[in-house]
Amino acid sequence: MKQICILFLLVLVTAGCEGRGYEDVVAFGDSNTRGSNWNYRDYPKAQQWVDILKTAERGNLDILNAGIGGQTTEDARLRFESDVLDQKPEYVFIMFGTNDAAILAQGKPRVSKTRFKENLTYFIEESRKHKIKPILMTCIPIIEGNGKHHLFYYSRYKSSVFQSKGGARKWHNSYNDITREVAKNLNVPLVDNWKNFIKAEGGNETDEALIQSGLIDPSGNHMTPKGARIIFEGIKDGRVLQQ
Repeated sequence: MKQICILFLLVLVTAGCEGRGYEDVVAFGDSNTRGSNWNYRDYPKAQQWVDILKTAERGNLDILNAGIGGQTTEDARLRFESDVLDQKPEYVFIMFGTNDAAILAQGKPRVSKTRFKENLTYFIEESRKHKIKPILMTCIPIIEGNGKHHLFYYSRYKSSVFQSKGGARKWHNSYNDITREVAKNLNVPLVDNWKNFIKAEGGNETDEALIQSGLIDPSGNHMTPKGARIIFEGIKDGRVLQQ
C-alpha cells in the first residue's frame, strides 16, 4: 500500500512539472510571428512558419508561439518575463520592428530607433542572464502601394509621412539595420528575413517585384504561406538552432 501511495505521488509531481509550460524554443514577436492574418486570409494554419518549424522539429524541440499582433518592442517588454523567461527555453527567436517603425498622424514612429535598440538589447541581455540563447530576425519587406482599393501599406498609413524618409519600405528596413547592428555587436545569430525575401523574389526591392513574388499578402506587411516557407528555410539554412 505504501508503495502504491509513493507511485501515485510521483505521478502527480511529474504531471505538475509537465504542466508548467516549459518550452525548448519560444518564438517572440508580433503578427508575423503569431500569423494573425491566417484566419481572415483563410491560409492553412499548418503553413505558418512557427508551425512548419514545429512539424520539422517534432520529437526534438517543443516550440511556443508567443507572437501578439500589433505589438512593438515596448509592448513586448512588458510580457518578456512571463512569455519568455518563465518558459525557460533553450532558444528564443526575436522578431520585431514592423509596428515599431509605423509612423502615426503626428509624424513620429511608435517606437524611436534609440528605444528600439535599447529594447532589443534588453531582450538579449536578459535572455543570456537566464541561459537562453537569443536569435534575432529582421522583419519582412513592405509593399507600399498607392493607397487605393484598400490594398497594401499606404491604404492604412499616410504616404506623406514617409516621403522624407525615402518611403515606407526604406524606413522599415532602417529598423532592420538596427537589428543587424545589434546582432553583430552582441554576437547574436541573425535570420535576415528581409534579405531572404528580396533574394527569393529576384533581388528587386520594388512593389511590382514583391507583388509578383506572392510572398506578401494584400496588407503589404504580412506574409503569405509562401513567405512563411522562406522564413523557415532561413532558419534551417542558418542552422541557428544548432549553435
